[in-house]
Amino acid sequence: MKEIEEIVKELIENVRELERVIENIKKPVAESSQLLPETAKNIKDVMAYLEDTSHSIMNLLEKVNENSREIGKEVDFLISLNPVPKIKDRLLRIKDLNDKNMATVLELYTHLSFHDLAGQQLKTVMDVLERVKSTLVDVIVSQMTAGRDLKEEQVSGIKGKVSELLSRDRISQEDVDRLFEEFGSQGG
Repeated sequence: MKEIEEIVKELIENVRELERVIENIKKPVAESSQLLPETAKNIKDVMAYLEDTSHSIMNLLEKVNENSREIGKEVDFLISLNPVPKIKDRLLRIKDLNDKNMATVLELYTHLSFHDLAGQQLKTVMDVLERVKSTLVDVIVSQMTAGRDLKEEQVSGIKGKVSELLSRDRISQEDVDRLFEEFGSQGG
């Protein structure tokens, strides 16, 4: 009988330790589940902004480039008329400045390609966030189903609800509480 008492005491202590571990997991999971959708939305907003501004800048640069080519043609034509030295000097100066502007436009195109790379890097961050979200769903579902004899469709239902919750822009504590209440009473 004494052995059974020792085993029961050890089991009770193990259950208490497990409860402490679960409580320590709950807080970071809850914090992550609240921050993840907001972070993902902010990154999506930044990506959309980068894409929109890149297109606008590219269109403007193309117009500047076209204008510079036309200016170059006009200046070359005027120089070909062999104007007086003062006018020719000014035309050559205009041509030089126009060539410098064209070089600046090329440099801006190069910078924009790095701008595009930033968008690609943000997409990689979004992919990582999606994987974190998937893992978080698994952790939450595991926590909600631990020690219960649930059918596969019940687990699937919980997983669907958790995924839906994590896909929102913001998650309120009431939503999380409702989810735990809804599925906390299921099963064993």
